[in-house]
Amino acid sequence: MSRKNYSHFCDVISFDSTYSTNQYNMIFAPFTGVNHHLQNIFIAANEKTESYEWLFKTFLVAMGGVAPRLIITDEAASIRAAIAKIFPDTIHRLCMWHIMEKFPEKVGGYSSVNDENSDFWPRLNACVWGSETGEEFESDWNSLMSDYGLDGNEWIQNRYRIREEWIPAYYMDVPLAGVLRTTSRSESANSFFNHFIHRKLSFVEFWLRFETALEWQRKEELKADNKSIHSAPQLKTSWPMEKQGSVLYTHEVFVSFQKEVVAARDHCWVQNIALSDKMKIVTIGDGRKKVRDIHT
Repeated sequence: MSRKNYSHFCDVISFDSTYSTNQYNMIFAPFTGVNHHLQNIFIAANEKTESYEWLFKTFLVAMGGVAPRLIITDEAASIRAAIAKIFPDTIHRLCMWHIMEKFPEKVGGYSSVNDENSDFWPRLNACVWGSETGEEFESDWNSLMSDYGLDGNEWIQNRYRIREEWIPAYYMDVPLAGVLRTTSRSESANSFFNHFIHRKLSFVEFWLRFETALEWQRKEELKADNKSIHSAPQLKTSWPMEKQGSVLYTHEVFVSFQKEVVAARDHCWVQNIALSDKMKIVTIGDGRKKVRDIHT
């Protein structure tokens, strides 16, 4: 079943080696994908033995020699080196959730950040999540760090140096399957396993509970499949595009698509239409964000 899931959803894989260990200090490091219902699916789970190189080689053997197109991990140098050697053609990005989770600890001692009137966190989130180009991110980031006196923070400086590895603005053209841009993806995976396993388990107990967790997860996917097949979501516009989306997508994916359709209906308008070299340029505005030029 894991091989079948991987054959369908191997575009983006998250590998988390920070989650937990058992009573023998063996690391539990799940390979997590995202299915067509936007649910986590656990492709495989392995313990670190001699090195991550062995682990990734074993993963390749288990999955028929097919490497993931994109893998998301924490910042461990050993993982980075192993990926470069075993998955040389795989795009490697760092987990935003792990990085953003550390921010409160790293800036907690700055009075400017802790001031009750501080808008540091909204500005940080807007900078990290909302920037659309590297130039926009760098301008907003440097302004934010200067305003709050964080220019000399070594940890923040290091995160800025590796910004192209974790800030979405630098790879807007890379499909991420909702993994990197969903900060709760790693957190929800950890929370899921907390219902089934804990540190005091022996290896046999762990394996039995892990099998139970997989069985529960697969039942949830079957329930979502049944709902998408035998029911139709409620439409909110008369647009043929929305109706077509309701047929093509699972319910969970359609909800995200529908939000964009409704937002386009309620908040966007055509500001201008121009012809240039046999190309139609439509300028779209929404009153809040940037004006968009669509070339057709």
